[in-house]
Amino acid sequence: MKTRIISAVVGIAIFILVVYFMPPVAAIAAFAFICGVAAYEFLGETKVLKKGSALLWMCCLTAAAIPVLTSYFEAYIVLPIIYAFTLLVFLWGIFHHETVHFEEIAKAYLGTIIIPYMLSSVVRILVHNGSYGRIFVLLPFVAAWCSDTMALTVGMICGRHKLAPAISPKKTIEGAVGGILGGILGMLIYGIVTAHFFDTQPDFILLIVAGTIGAIAGQIGDLSLSLIKRNTGIKDYGKIMPGHGGILDRFDSVVFTAPLFEVMLHFTKIL
Repeated sequence: MKTRIISAVVGIAIFILVVYFMPPVAAIAAFAFICGVAAYEFLGETKVLKKGSALLWMCCLTAAAIPVLTSYFEAYIVLPIIYAFTLLVFLWGIFHHETVHFEEIAKAYLGTIIIPYMLSSVVRILVHNGSYGRIFVLLPFVAAWCSDTMALTVGMICGRHKLAPAISPKKTIEGAVGGILGGILGMLIYGIVTAHFFDTQPDFILLIVAGTIGAIAGQIGDLSLSLIKRNTGIKDYGKIMPGHGGILDRFDSVVFTAPLFEVMLHFTKIL
């Protein structure tokens, strides 16, 4: 537990340094690294692709390019990159059809394009919302991690009924409900803090809605990435974060909350 707490404090300190005291390009570079490592974990640690293979490194480099491309360029620039990757992955399947099945192709596409694109919502929120980007960028983390923390706490105190025992044995229905309340509470507190220190005008009804939806999405993300671990027989996606595991072990819920908030912020003003 001590290692987990220290690792979390160091990670949060680095995040604050990059987002609030450095230009946006630093955050984009950081998430390029995160997406590249996430692809390596998703494809290498699960043994979808052979470690050290040229295809695995191509997937990692493509995943690292996703936050850069989607933050700076329009769709007509990004689409050719995705098209080229899709073409190469299917050619890989065609030329190795005796040993490569559609499941491997689908996983390669999911780990290289879909998950990095969803995770890259964090930097798009930062870059595309002007001066408010540095305030908005924390929203998916607040919803996801406050929900995680409250779900863990409530589950430990009064968890009795298993939520999905075959996927995540320690998660309970009581913890899940506590996680939703944690997401709502976290969003409301963040709204009050930003109103006080940054002169925002939070819509508390929208914050409650966002906290609820964000917490549910985060829990689905957690279970989804856990499902993949169980199916592939691994305990953690990696060891890059002591006490937490890999990038995907720590960002699994954010993968699902970040796109939600990107869309929400595009259509409505939460803060």
